[in-house]
Amino acid sequence: MHSHHSHSGEYVAHGSDTLDGVTGRAIEMGFDVFCMTEHMPRLKEEFIYPEEKEKHYDVGQLQAIFDDYYNHARRIQADSWAKGCHTKFLVGLEVEGIDIDHIEYTSTIRQKYGVDMVVGSVHFVRGIPIDFDKAQFARVLELCGSFRQLALEYFQLQYKVIDRLHPEVIGHFDLIRLFMDGAEIDESTGKKLSDVSIETDWPDVWNQIKINLQLANSYGGLIELNSSAIRKGWHTPYPQFDVAKAVKLYNDGRFCLSDDSHSIAQVGLNYHKVLDYVVNELKLDKLYYLDVDLTSDSRKVTVKTIDMEDVKKNKFWEQFKD
Repeated sequence: MHSHHSHSGEYVAHGSDTLDGVTGRAIEMGFDVFCMTEHMPRLKEEFIYPEEKEKHYDVGQLQAIFDDYYNHARRIQADSWAKGCHTKFLVGLEVEGIDIDHIEYTSTIRQKYGVDMVVGSVHFVRGIPIDFDKAQFARVLELCGSFRQLALEYFQLQYKVIDRLHPEVIGHFDLIRLFMDGAEIDESTGKKLSDVSIETDWPDVWNQIKINLQLANSYGGLIELNSSAIRKGWHTPYPQFDVAKAVKLYNDGRFCLSDDSHSIAQVGLNYHKVLDYVVNELKLDKLYYLDVDLTSDSRKVTVKTIDMEDVKKNKFWEQFKD
C-alpha cells in the first residue's frame, strides 16, 4: 500500500514522534511506498505558526530544520533500500501555497535539494492560515466576505501552485472546507452552505476546480485521497464526493492514497474507511502511486497503477479487521 504525504514531530512543530519512528511504523504496517514530505520553509516571520513561536523559531531556523530533514530522509531512504526493506521511501516536501513568492521559492528548494516529489498544497489565503484553527479561518472568511469568495480565492491560488510547480501530488484538494460551517447561509443562493451544489450554484468556483484538475491531468498530476479528513471529523477523505466526481471527469480519476500522518499513531489511520469510500462510493477500478528507481543515482520517479482487485486482495488490510 502507499502514502504520498507524511510528517513527523521531529521536523514539524505541530507533529509528534521522530521521523525514524514514523517511517518505522510504515515498515511495520507493510506499506509498499511511503513518501516523507515535511513542510517547506517559509520566507517571512509573519507566517510562523504559534507553536513555532513558542519554540522561538525564526525563518533561518526553519531553513536549517528543513536541511536537517532532507539529509535525515535521504539516510532513511538509502539505509532501508540497502537492507532490502519491503517499503520504498521517497523524499519530498509539502508546499505551503502562501503566495507567489513562496511558490517560486519552492522551485528554488526543489532545484537545490533535488527532492523526489512535491505535494502541492494551499494552507493560506490572503496570508492567513485556513486550516490552523477556527479563529484564523473566521478572520480570512470575514476578509473575503463570503465562503464562496474564500473558496474561489483558495482554488485560484491552488491553480498557481499547480501551474508553476507541476506537483506530482495535489494535497487535500478541498481543504478549504475543513472549518466551513454548513449551517451558515450563502447569500448568493439563500441556501445553507451544506446544501449548496458547487457545480450548479457556484459556477465560478466549479469552473476553477475544473481548470485546476484539467491542468493537473495535462502533466500527469495525482489527486490524493487524504485520510486525515476522517480523523478531523469528516465521513470521507479529502476530497468530498462532489469534487471527487470532478476528479474522475477532468483528471481521469488519477487518485493516489495519503495518510497525511503527523505521528506514529496516524500512519495508515482510517485507511480501511478510505478503501470503503473508493470501492463503494467512487467505484474506482484502479489507484495510482509513485515509484522511485533506487538502483541509480538519478532516482527516477514514475507513476504506476494498481487494479482495485489487487488493492483489495493486499494483505495490508488484514490489520484493520476486528
